[in-house]
Amino acid sequence: SHCVTSMATVDEMTMMELSGGLSPLNDSINMSEYSHHRISNNDYSSDEKETLDDDERDIELEESGMFFSEFAEGQPGKKGPCGAADWVCCCCSRVGNMHVILETMREGKRKILCVMGPFWPCTILITYPIFTLVGLGLGHTFWVVGYPLPLLIVWYVVVGFVLSCLGLTACCDPGILRRQSKRMHSDWIWTKQTSSFRPRKAVYCRDCNCVIEEYDHVCPWTGTAIGKRNMCFFQAFVSSCAIMFVFAIVVVVAGSLFTAHHHTK
Repeated sequence: SHCVTSMATVDEMTMMELSGGLSPLNDSINMSEYSHHRISNNDYSSDEKETLDDDERDIELEESGMFFSEFAEGQPGKKGPCGAADWVCCCCSRVGNMHVILETMREGKRKILCVMGPFWPCTILITYPIFTLVGLGLGHTFWVVGYPLPLLIVWYVVVGFVLSCLGLTACCDPGILRRQSKRMHSDWIWTKQTSSFRPRKAVYCRDCNCVIEEYDHVCPWTGTAIGKRNMCFFQAFVSSCAIMFVFAIVVVVAGSLFTAHHHTK
């Protein structure tokens, strides 16, 4: 009878342990149906981990409630470095801290044609006036001194090219990335600020508050970020600036030497 009692006690303890062990397991199974965050990533293989991470990011994207733009931009309403002047562009739509001046719709997607960067007041109030005044002032000086007309024409062509390249750099889309909720390539990286995947060469710009493809830097003189789509205009602007100033120095020095030589005679 003592053996029977011991066996019954062992059976009862075994049943209690099984019931106690199964209860947390059942709870975790039920909770896993509603949230992926309850599951440890250590229980999955590398492929399953990647799928799980994508599911978690989809949940984050859906629960954020603030990211509805088709572009990879940060939180709307965030003020840029020149946010005090944003009221001037109150009629323009925005992508991050970029002010969209002109856009169109193609196949149901927004196509940005003209956009101003976060430092647009610097471009309008500083850069453009400097180059315009220098160009017109030196051109007028060349005219008063009596330089030949072909030289004046070349000078104004160079100044016009500089101002055109500046405008194209400042108003062209630098390469704003469209939002990608799925990893398009294996080397793409998740960006939490925009809730979007991005290529490795694309970078989230805090000043622009969006992701720029092949991001290089932010240039306050041009007012915007320099990236994939306006890099060629920026390089043309810098090169033409150098040509403009070298041309001016050569003309002034040559004119001074010619005048001095003429007076000595």
